[in-house]
Amino acid sequence: MKRIPALIFGAALAVLVVVMASSCGGSSDTPANSVTLIPPDADVLSVGIVVQGETQVLKGWLYGDENDVLVILSHMRPNDQTAWEPFAKELVENGYAALTFDFRGYGISPGDKDFDKLDEDLTAAISYMVARDVARGASRPVFLVGASMGGTTALVVASEEFPDGVVAISAPSEFQGQDAKEAIWLVTAPTLLIAAEEDTAAMVSLEELVSSASQSVSSQTFAGGEHGTALFEGEQASAVREEVLRFLDQHAN
Repeated sequence: MKRIPALIFGAALAVLVVVMASSCGGSSDTPANSVTLIPPDADVLSVGIVVQGETQVLKGWLYGDENDVLVILSHMRPNDQTAWEPFAKELVENGYAALTFDFRGYGISPGDKDFDKLDEDLTAAISYMVARDVARGASRPVFLVGASMGGTTALVVASEEFPDGVVAISAPSEFQGQDAKEAIWLVTAPTLLIAAEEDTAAMVSLEELVSSASQSVSSQTFAGGEHGTALFEGEQASAVREEVLRFLDQHAN
């Protein structure tokens, strides 16, 4: 990341406790709400992400941790992190590390759904990975990629956490208190907005976001009406994946 806010360091010690428990598969004194989850493959790490100032722990999977550039993937509603699994594996094949996680109340993350805290959850995921890398004496670029609800949240968080790039797919300009239309004015990182041409609401939001940005942002539209991570499965799936990878490759160095 280009700059690590003070919030990251404030959360580091709390996060590192969970880093050690999660990376080692847990222990007898692991808190009850950070139970080990079973990752999709043997080489995928299960993680527990502490939200600063809370007992909330988010569950996630870390793919390709040995790679030098990290992509954090935020899911849409009503899906959970499993919707990102195929693309997370493709990212690893292309030399990236990928973190997926469930927002609170989704998938295997405990707690109640809370749209007001989506940005806090994603910020916690960034804190987790930065603290984890610091503990290993390393650092790496961090990109945020989000679908629909997760895309809106990625833009909001990118206005405060300064990632190396952000991709928002079918992102509403506003979602349940998460105001990307206002936040995008403060986003300085390279930004890519994606939507399907027949996804009317997403197209309207894309235009609003482009016009609200303080910098020139990239946008790409695709035929069809798929929304969010469904774009990675439809007729345009190959082109969508290639566009996201092209953006990452362009800004990773």
